[in-house]
Amino acid sequence: MFGGDNRLSRRAFLGASVASALVAATPSAAALGRTPHGGRFSLHLPWPTRSIDPHDLRDPTAALFGAAIADPLYTLDAAGHPAPALAQSLPSREALGTVVRLREGLRTARKETLGAADVIFSIERARSRGAAGLLAEVPKPTPYPKDPLAMVFGTTDPHKLARALASPLAAVVPQKFDPSAPDGTGAFRAECGERGLVLSKNPFAARGAAFLDGIEVARADDLATSLRRFEAERDDVGWLGLGLHGERKGAIRFDLGRAAWIVLQMGPQAGSFGAPSVAQRLVDAVPPERLSHLGLGPLPPANGDPGWGGPPAELLVDEASAHLVEVARTLAPILSRPGHEVTVSTIPRVELGRRRARGQVTLSIDIVRPSQPGPLGALLSLATADDPARAKDLAMKPPKLAPNASARALTHSLRVGVLGELRVVGGLMPELVLARGGEGWDLGASFRRRGK
Repeated sequence: MFGGDNRLSRRAFLGASVASALVAATPSAAALGRTPHGGRFSLHLPWPTRSIDPHDLRDPTAALFGAAIADPLYTLDAAGHPAPALAQSLPSREALGTVVRLREGLRTARKETLGAADVIFSIERARSRGAAGLLAEVPKPTPYPKDPLAMVFGTTDPHKLARALASPLAAVVPQKFDPSAPDGTGAFRAECGERGLVLSKNPFAARGAAFLDGIEVARADDLATSLRRFEAERDDVGWLGLGLHGERKGAIRFDLGRAAWIVLQMGPQAGSFGAPSVAQRLVDAVPPERLSHLGLGPLPPANGDPGWGGPPAELLVDEASAHLVEVARTLAPILSRPGHEVTVSTIPRVELGRRRARGQVTLSIDIVRPSQPGPLGALLSLATADDPARAKDLAMKPPKLAPNASARALTHSLRVGVLGELRVVGGLMPELVLARGGEGWDLGASFRRRGK
């Protein structure tokens, strides 16, 4: 299938990939053989840039850029059927069990050669982080004797295994993986920093090199910076809109859909006020017009009372996620009542993680990434964010869900409430073409028109 070159061309991959539609009156994905190579674009984002962890369920930078730097073993086509990506073929039943073989010659952007040991490391790392529910029915893989590229997954069902291993939360990374210097086989190599992120074309990309030479992302401290710079023609993309004071001349809007959910989560310190479904009832009662400036996607009409009934509480949020900080500052006064005040507290993400692990959280605002398409994938992600053990139970005995069930309708048994979406939406000039991916954009398939 892959011939002598172990990198499947981006054109061939896009021809079979899910939802590779392009924005802004662009050629079809089938015509990408004529797509121009080269060029860069820049933007400011109200999100952290210090690290990317594809296995972290709550990492907003991974939600936006994880798929650009690391690939899973499989991908899903438009009908939801798995197809090989880093794997040589679909899982097969053999005498030793269900076997997956990695393609030969795979190298990461930092020139690490990948083998079965890296896949086993990646799957177990993902399981211990954001993929507890996703991988509940996937046994720990073991090396295949005398084959450094193959691993055995017990006797699990090959089709179910391939679907689970098609998740971005199960991306393959080298054993030396460091989120602050992330590495993988994706279209780009990432250089992370406290104030910015640089994506450069990866010449070793497993599914074909990016069309663009690079992308420069600067961290913004508010929602206005990106719009201001785009309006002033200093950035190529305006996050959430076409400008701050007015629309940039000639700019067009784009909306590439949801990359993650923005959620309100109850912690142990909420006590009886943090019972399952309470978080969702609170956010469902928030008037959508109060949130309209936050770019959270379609919001339903308010229903109920958004007043917090517990004792005065901190609403914890990652200090480097300016978008979430703005969400928290908007939400806190809506939830507050006399004697039941909610106060925003911005803290480092690592400290937020420590407090969660110690049960020292009452309320927090965060993101949750989807593990798979469809309602069950949404439920497993949201349940994993709430309680990994509960997510495993749901994965083993999945409830019957309506095919079009919204994420908001899935949280009645959880201490997580879906407030809105982290959407890839904003403004750009017509010479820049952003491609749609499975969740948000496909930066490897994005390009600049020639002569622009």
